[in-house]
Amino acid sequence: METADEQLFSKSAPLLAAASELAYHTVHCSALNAEELRRENGLEILLEAYTRCVNVLNKSSKPTDTAVLVCTHITRCFSVAAQFQGCRERMIDLKQLVKDLCRILYFKHLTKLCSVATECVSALSIDSILQLELIKSGALWHLLLFMFNYDFTLDEGGVERSEDANQQEVSNRLAKEAIKACASLGGYIPGDNAPPINNLTRGILESLLTSFLANQLGNEKPEEILKTLNSNSETPYLVWDNGTRAELTDFLETRRSGREELDLNIGSEFTYSAHSGELRIGGIFVRIYNQQPTYPIQ
Repeated sequence: METADEQLFSKSAPLLAAASELAYHTVHCSALNAEELRRENGLEILLEAYTRCVNVLNKSSKPTDTAVLVCTHITRCFSVAAQFQGCRERMIDLKQLVKDLCRILYFKHLTKLCSVATECVSALSIDSILQLELIKSGALWHLLLFMFNYDFTLDEGGVERSEDANQQEVSNRLAKEAIKACASLGGYIPGDNAPPINNLTRGILESLLTSFLANQLGNEKPEEILKTLNSNSETPYLVWDNGTRAELTDFLETRRSGREELDLNIGSEFTYSAHSGELRIGGIFVRIYNQQPTYPIQ
């Protein structure tokens, strides 16, 4: 009833925001409640409210808006529910869920909401079908762009800070979550119950980030790869500078703003101008290795 209310977003104390928050705390305090939610068709009801609120998000939306709050709470519900195979199977049938989730990622000014949505991408990626749906819906383009808002000097400064008082801290957290989400989409995370390997995602990531960086996505310290991505480097393994970053971000922005289906050949078509003309053998830039012969080769 509340979802269908035409005055939903003009109410001073909207019930839907409180109800969605209660739903999240209910499944969060006992994850098994998510299974009961599925059995009672609760995922469908949540998705109905989710779609209603996602559809009104825009560049002027504020973190305190009803739609943003509802999206935050319901996204967290989906993250908890994704722990259960029965819930994931139901989510596969709810095609709009992944589309709505990825649409949230467009609104990068809503950094905390994007962070919650990125965590949900990681949670859903435990299923190979949901992995593919996320890729087809453009999740990768958003996630990769989030990584370039990282400021490594903040983490290395040793100064106490909080997300409430420091917007850059929120952006840094989002960048770290984006690393984890990309690792989940590609199946780079080791261990039992880890997301499955996805060769399509890996091919795209190895083309865009280089094989050297893509293979570091599953590392326990995302700060290391984020610092490399936002610095200049010339080693036998990696040629990375302002030019390569600009080429990648331009490419990602173009893909992000496009509505076309994922091009399955994208992994083999993208190249960096800085890498053209370079002889590479076994992932090694031969010219640079000749200049740095003492560089440790793995």
